[in-house]
Order: sequence, then structure tokens, then C-alpha cells
Amino acid sequence: MSFDSFISFRGEDTRNTFTGHLYKELVGLGITTFMDDKKLLIGDSLSEKLIKAIENSDSFIVVLSENYASSKWCLRELAKIIDCTDEQKHRVLLPVFYHVNPRDVRRQSGCFENSFRLHEELLRELDHMERDKYMEEVQQWRRAFTKVGDLTGVVVTKDSVEVDSIGKITNQLLDMLLHHQKLVPWDELTKLVDIERQLFKMEKLNDLEPNVVRFIGIIGMGGIGKTTIAEVFYDRVARFFGKNRCFLRIYEHTTLLSLQQQLLSQLLQTKDLIINNENEGARMIGSRLKDKRVLIVLDGVKEKTQLEQLVGNPNWFGSGSKIIITTRNRDVLRQPNYKDKMVEYSVEFLDTKSAMTLFCKHAFGCGFPSKNFEDFSKEIVERVEGHPQALIQIGSSLYDKGIEIWKEELKSLEEDYNNRIFKTLKISFDDLGKTSQEVFLDLACFFNEKTKEKVIEILKSFDYRPHSEIQLLQDRCLIEVRSDNTILMPKCIQTMGQQIEREADKRSRIWLPKDAQDVFDEPHRVKDIKGVVLKLEEKQDEIELEGKVFEDMRSLKILEIGNVEVSGDFTHLSKQLRLLNWHSYPSQCLPLSFESRYLFQLLLPLSQTRQLWNGQKGFEKLKVINVSGSKNLRETPNFTKVPNLESLDLSNCTRLWKIDSSIIRLNRLTLLDITCCITLKNLPFSRSCKSLITINYVGSGLEEKGLDNFQNDDSLLYFQPKRRSVFGINEGFCSKSKIGGSSSHPPISTSPFRQPQ
Repeated sequence: MSFDSFISFRGEDTRNTFTGHLYKELVGLGITTFMDDKKLLIGDSLSEKLIKAIENSDSFIVVLSENYASSKWCLRELAKIIDCTDEQKHRVLLPVFYHVNPRDVRRQSGCFENSFRLHEELLRELDHMERDKYMEEVQQWRRAFTKVGDLTGVVVTKDSVEVDSIGKITNQLLDMLLHHQKLVPWDELTKLVDIERQLFKMEKLNDLEPNVVRFIGIIGMGGIGKTTIAEVFYDRVARFFGKNRCFLRIYEHTTLLSLQQQLLSQLLQTKDLIINNENEGARMIGSRLKDKRVLIVLDGVKEKTQLEQLVGNPNWFGSGSKIIITTRNRDVLRQPNYKDKMVEYSVEFLDTKSAMTLFCKHAFGCGFPSKNFEDFSKEIVERVEGHPQALIQIGSSLYDKGIEIWKEELKSLEEDYNNRIFKTLKISFDDLGKTSQEVFLDLACFFNEKTKEKVIEILKSFDYRPHSEIQLLQDRCLIEVRSDNTILMPKCIQTMGQQIEREADKRSRIWLPKDAQDVFDEPHRVKDIKGVVLKLEEKQDEIELEGKVFEDMRSLKILEIGNVEVSGDFTHLSKQLRLLNWHSYPSQCLPLSFESRYLFQLLLPLSQTRQLWNGQKGFEKLKVINVSGSKNLRETPNFTKVPNLESLDLSNCTRLWKIDSSIIRLNRLTLLDITCCITLKNLPFSRSCKSLITINYVGSGLEEKGLDNFQNDDSLLYFQPKRRSVFGINEGFCSKSKIGGSSSHPPISTSPFRQPQ
């Protein structure tokens, strides 16, 4: 957990008095503050929890009281704080001189002189090695005291009014956070790659009607740089708003009431506000700020109610006010009150050049790769696809590492990310509802770069609301729909999703051949599998499966495989199947027990099947059958219980001699492809089915006399008579349309997946 502020103090001096009251005031202002409890005061060494709290704090308040230096624990705490502020200059350190003189702190004199003398006297009791180590530590404490004593802080004397002193501390801390910590310092801006281009776009949005209230929504996935852009933009324009400015970070457990309190306290420069409930807070914001020209940043908005209760209406603020909102969810910006007042800025991935520069700054300390690391750097940048936070974290982890470690990191990126990157990206996933998470994982594992129409068709078969779910994932910046209507999930997001699935206790999706072999070899692991999509290349070795493994896959909804060797009895397929796409299907027919009222696509190109099924089988939702290239297919099955079939591809089934007469009953059939079915001499109907639009029969064995009726059938939009080609095979295309003229041939491919070559 991270903190806005960390309080260092001597417990016995001020825990139950001054420091306790200060902590309560900071928390009341919405400043997340770490104040240790007595349980952490064990021994002289700092606990791991305390060290992490210091490292994860943005600012430090050091309450220097009379007995502060008598505690090794306090001194080690201060030394750690000084180290952190030295390493990261933008961190804020505010000393509070509580009943002590800053000069005594600086010189370790007065009440502190005896404390340091006692620490040094302990040297006599130590052996030589321990003495040198301890002496260096005492010197480190003295340097820390000197440094903190040189800083401008708040002096609290015995005559001071405690309430006034606490108010001075909180106001000064807020001001320092706004100007230094919460904002990226200008001396760091040279390290921010591509920031000027991003700011230029932001400032163009800000220039729109500068005297009206303007809402600017900064949208993007986690770690892409929304907060950084908001911080730097805020820093640039803050001087134009005087003290009427506020930067609010919305943490997961921050209440609306505390956010309203913090917003009003900062903008009204007061701490005496009492807000009884959220509705009262919203009314107070609207009435007290309506004449003020304010600059507000709300960082990390997740819900519409947060905007409604904090900045719900442009009328709440004076003309020229600017409200910046960062969010992972575009939908929260869709508010009726913001109509014509809201402009959106979507943060983009870094381009290749900028991504390489950012990565190299952290991996090599400069803007270009070192010798012998050029190819590794290029490949890592391609894998991460311009995601700033991922580039920074991977680059930092590889700094000053050998080439073998680089190779290992590159190999690991093929499948997953390190824990920090994974957690950053996974926040967007965790914010989704259960159903949306399932849809997201289906897209990440199976459907990335598929057409939107095909994905919608498949998701609909799962009883999802596909249009709503796809829109939601677009709003969350997890996918985009490209101009060619394909769905694209960024590589880093897809890798995160696949990592979630691979690390799940119960695997339900398989897409990597090595995972398939591992999981299928253990029957108890297959019962929860819902989808198997193995895109095997011809060069890859075949996967060998026991036929009985499919008996336990009773939840299987998608099966797309190829180059799979099945041994033993193959007698079962899940009745839950929606899509079956098995390239080079090895059996002579489908399992005898297989029927599915959910199956809508049956794709068995280049199969060994002789007949799909015997008798009548119930496939009431089946729309597409493709058995093209199945050289052993003799006849089609009975289609009586397949009422919704739209496309039947029998092309290149060179031994097919019979199409079952039940095809006449298919009132939705629009495409019949019998191309190169050289042994097929007749069709079981003399005129076309009433719904049939296209018959492809190039190279088939249909006799000319059996085609005359189709030539004159006005129900056919496309009909392909054959002609002799120069290669000696039958080919050609001549379309006939109801409305006359020629038409382009409609696409025949019906699979949502790329067919194996």
C-alpha cells in the first residue's frame, strides 16, 4: 500500500498528544497517512513493514521532540527517510521542531547532545568489527540530523496554540505536495519520453473556449501514463489559478465523504468544514465554489457517482474552471450534465522510436542500446508494444545485467510478465464483472484479431450479451475495433489475460500445444475445460491424444485443432460444443453419441470421414458445415434435424456421390459448394431450394442436362456453369442476378478462425 505521508515521531513524547491530533487532522483531509503502532516497536531494528511504509510514502513529517534522538529506532527511521528523499528529489520532507530549537537539531547540541554521547559510549562494549560498523551508523545519524535541521519547517514552542500549529503543518504539506510531490518535477521532465507531444494535445483541448467550464477526460489502460500527463499538465497551468486548485487521488478505499472534505478544504483554504453526508457535500460544493475559477484533477475515477458527487454539474464552478478526470473507463464520462462541456483524450501507446528511447533510458541509462544488445532491445520493445510502465519496469530490471539474463527475460516475455507489470495491467481486469471477465479471457485466449461479427456470433452462442460486452471492453481500453471491423487486443493486455488463465487453479482454456499435452495427460484436469484452440503449424510435431480424454471434457464449448493424432477409442464429444473446427479430423464419422443443440459451426476440412453421422441427428442451431477436401466422404447425412443450416461446403470431396434428399427441407440454406466433386452426377432436386442463393459446382461431375433447370432459376443470384481451363480442369464463373448484370462472387469462407494451411 502507498501513503501520501509518513509521520516519524518519538512515541512517549507525542503519540497521545500532538502527533495523535496531527494524524487525525491529516486523515480527515483525505491524506492517507502512516503512523506506526506500538506493535512495530520491537527491538532496535526497523521492521519490514515499517521500511516498506517509508519506501511507499510520498512525503514525510518528522516530529523532532526532546527524546527523539535517544531512540535508535527513531534515528534509523530518520536515516532511511533521508536516503529516500536523496534518491527521489521530488519526495517532500517537512520537519516539525516540537519544543526544540532547530539549531540544536542541526548541531546535535542542547537536549540532543547527551543522547548522541550515550550512543557513542556504546562503542566501548563492541568488538573491533562491530565498532566500525556502529560508528559509521552513528555518523549517518548525525548527518541526517544536520540535514533535517537545515530544512525550513514548522516550529512549535510551548507557547504555541496546538490547533494553529497543526493547521500550519497541514497547509504547508498540502502546498508542498501540490508543487513538488504530486507533480512530476521539472528536472525530471527530460526523462519523460513523448511527454511534449501528449501535452500538446492536452493543451489544444484546454484552449477550446478558455472562459467556459471545461471537463477533460484522460482515458487509458493502467500504466499507460494518464496520471503523469495529468500531473505535468496541472503543474503547467496551476499558476493561473492561484490557490484555487486541487489534485485528488482516488484510492480504492477512499470514501466520497472524505474526498468532498478534501476538495472543499483545499479550495476554500479551511479545515473547519463539517459535512454530514454525501448529498450535503455535493450541495456545498455547488454553492461554495460557483463563483470560483478552479482547477481540479480527479485521478483514478472508477464510478459515475464519484463524478456526480464531486463535480456533478458545470454550474457548480466559476467560468474558466478546468476539471481534469483520469479514468480507465470511458463510460464514467458519459454524463448528461457534461454535454458539450466534456472533451476526451485517449492516451496512446508510445510509437516504436519513443518506446525504444524510454526502454533504453532505464535499461542502459541513455537513449540507445549498448553494443550487442540492439536486437534484444528491439524484440522486448516489440513484445511490450509501447506500454510505458511495462517498458520502465522491464528496462530497470535489466539494468547492468548480463546477456544471459536478457535472454531469459526475453523468453519469459513470450508467455507472461513479471509480477509488478502483471499487477499494473491486471487492475483493469479486476474492475470487470464476472461475465465481462469471462468474455475478456475468451478474447485474449481465442478471438484476438477476429472479425467483430464472428466474435459476436460465438459469444451469443454462450448466452452472453456480446454487443454490450464488446462495448464495455472498448470503454475500458482493453480492446479496439479497427476500421476493417476486426477486434484488436494490445499485446500487453492479451499477455496479461493469458497469464491470468494459465495461473488459474482450474484451467478452462487451452491454446498452447505444450499446455494441451500437459493438461490432457492428467484426466482430472480436463473436466473444467471450456475451450481448446490450438493453432498448429505444419512444421510443428503432432500432438498425441488418447481418444478417451474427450469423455471428461463435458464442459467443452469450443474445439479448434489440427495435426492431432488420436489413439484408442474416440467415442465422445461434449454436447455443449458451439464450434467444432478440426482440421484433418481422423475418424470416419462423428462419435455415435454426439448431438448438440448448441453447435452452430461444424468445420472438418481435409477430414478422414466417410459420413458425418448415420440417421437423424439433432443439431438445431447448426448453420455451417464445411467438410471440404474430405477425400473419403461418400455421402452427406440426413439433414432433417438441422433446420437452420445456411452453408454446406462439400468442395473437393472427390468421392462424394450422393447428397441426401433431406437437403430439400433446408429452408435457410443459401450456399451449396460442390466444386470438384467429380463423382457427384446428380442433385436430389431439379430446381433450387427456395432460399438457395449460390451453387458452386466448378469441376464437379454434374451432367449438363441436369443443370438446365438451374440456369433458368430466378431464385439463384449466383450460378457457376463450368468451362474448360487451360490447365485441363473445370473452372469459371458466370453470375446471374435477379436484378440483372454481373456480381462479384460472395465470400465462401465461413470459419471465424484462420484455416490451417
